[in-house]
Amino acid sequence: MGNPTPKITWSSNGKTLPSAMIDYAHESTLSSRLVVRNLSRAHQHNVYSCQASNFYRRNVTANVTIELRLRPLAVEIINGSSPLSADRRYIVQCQSVGSRPPAKITWWMGGVQLTATNQTTSEDGNSTLASLSFTPTREDHGKTLICRATNELVKRGTKETSMKLNVFCK
Repeated sequence: MGNPTPKITWSSNGKTLPSAMIDYAHESTLSSRLVVRNLSRAHQHNVYSCQASNFYRRNVTANVTIELRLRPLAVEIINGSSPLSADRRYIVQCQSVGSRPPAKITWWMGGVQLTATNQTTSEDGNSTLASLSFTPTREDHGKTLICRATNELVKRGTKETSMKLNVFCK
């Protein structure tokens, strides 16, 4: 525990926070607990510091960084154009924002999963972009192309958007 007994404080962004001190039965053990309630997206990457200090100014600090698991906030088909020409190749992109960890993006049409050409995540991890290269046929007219962003680590972690295909023949 130290002699004299250290003072333990918690802080975040330079502000001291209220915490609970627990004195265990073992002579050499002292513990402090910080409870953060109502976590929200605003807490992502917040750093909480626990500092133990005694009369002799010997300080020991430990930091904890908050990493939240979050569902996608928004999903958008970026360059989906309509009308489309049959038998012409198109590249359509879909962007998911807000998922932690980044969402997995899948494409669907008529209950069948399509293969995306690539998926990239922004440097800050906040958005994911997936491209789909496809060639619609006249049979695709009226079908719905779906972009689905999924974070399997959270409840209700799926969000999707769609576009109805308007395909014309040459």
